[in-house]
Amino acid sequence: MEWNSGKELCFKIIDLAKKAGIQECDVILSRGQSLSLQATKGTIDKSKVTSTQTVGIRVIQDQKIGISASESLELDSLKMMVEQAKATSRYSSADPYQSITQKNAEDIILIPDRVKVKDTTPLQEKIDLAIRLEQEVLAVDKRIHNSPYSGYSDGEGESFYANHLGTFCYQKDRSFSAYTSALAGAEQNQAMYSGSSIGRTFAELDLAECVREASTMALRLLEAKPIQTGRYDVIFSTDEWESILGAHLGAFSAKAVKEGTSYYRKKLETSIANSGLTMRDLPKYKDGFSYSAFDDEGMPHSDLTVIDKGVLKSFYHNSATARFFKQKSTAHGSRGAKGSLGVSPTQLVFDVGSTSKADLYQGDVLKVISLKGLHSGTNAVSGHFSLAIEGILMRDGVEKQMVKDVTLSANFYDLLNAVQGIGSNLEASSGRGFFSPEIRFAGMSVAGS
Repeated sequence: MEWNSGKELCFKIIDLAKKAGIQECDVILSRGQSLSLQATKGTIDKSKVTSTQTVGIRVIQDQKIGISASESLELDSLKMMVEQAKATSRYSSADPYQSITQKNAEDIILIPDRVKVKDTTPLQEKIDLAIRLEQEVLAVDKRIHNSPYSGYSDGEGESFYANHLGTFCYQKDRSFSAYTSALAGAEQNQAMYSGSSIGRTFAELDLAECVREASTMALRLLEAKPIQTGRYDVIFSTDEWESILGAHLGAFSAKAVKEGTSYYRKKLETSIANSGLTMRDLPKYKDGFSYSAFDDEGMPHSDLTVIDKGVLKSFYHNSATARFFKQKSTAHGSRGAKGSLGVSPTQLVFDVGSTSKADLYQGDVLKVISLKGLHSGTNAVSGHFSLAIEGILMRDGVEKQMVKDVTLSANFYDLLNAVQGIGSNLEASSGRGFFSPEIRFAGMSVAGS
């Protein structure tokens, strides 16, 4: 669908709503297509091509909200969708803070140059890549006896937003990914590890790194064993640090503050972290793969400093929470075509520090490379977590022992004040939507042997 056609469709729905006497409304249209291939024993055993489109309308009548969605774009289906949203609003509770008021001076259109060029990579080349990943992992070492997950995927997505005030926003993007895993065994020990690569083009995918990461770590984990119970300084890999933080991001949501569930609800403009810690939400950070130009209320995105030198400077706001707290929206309104209005971050980027690699790893440090049971072992409200981990015990920057069968316990909110050092190099998560230097946290509890 060309964006002009999508725009025409969105405003056709808004016209239907206006004719139905609806006071306020906005429309979200999402459209995407994807390919996924999984290789097993030298062949593609799973392949999936999907094409999706969903349109949804939110209507507000006398402060009452109605939401309805449709996967069909036929006129009769769209009329029914509008009528269902209107009918639903009659039975909703009044919300005096939710209103559709975003009126942009001009349309927001984001189509990166790379997306304007059609992907012409032959399907056979993508199939060969998935099969080759599995074969190359198995060829690394005879102790690697299986690659349970090896494959390739790509996808392209479009997002449309329009409202009754004439605001229109559109963005489109595309990504490619490859992944593999290595299941290694020696005597009674088994270990598995995965590697992945993501790119904006097919050519950016790094197969060699996928294979190296999966095979090297799986083989090294064969020698892993518990360490003694005690307190250890810990450095999380970028992916695991993203996971720990992600499980507690609700504490920074103004919606959670309004509902009374945020740990930081009374902490704005106070110190909540080590003075070296600065966390920013940068929706247009050029190296990020969650780059976006507007939120799901049509508000243009801009940079937001959430924590500045340890001080909590802002919560994430949509228009409703901003109205409730008499603040300005931070343009973090989040809503799918079928969902209600929420709050969501975009791309998190931490400022680098000045601690050298040698100082960061001085003495004994446990580098965590894998977390198990994140959601079942985490209480996001209290901040307490207790998780099985795999890692590397380091001494003065040199590997001392691979670690497994231990449990790491701490409180996330205490953790932010237990920073001993912040590295000087920015590292990206595997999904490239999160960027942070290595951070050394002091004295975390480890239950081992």
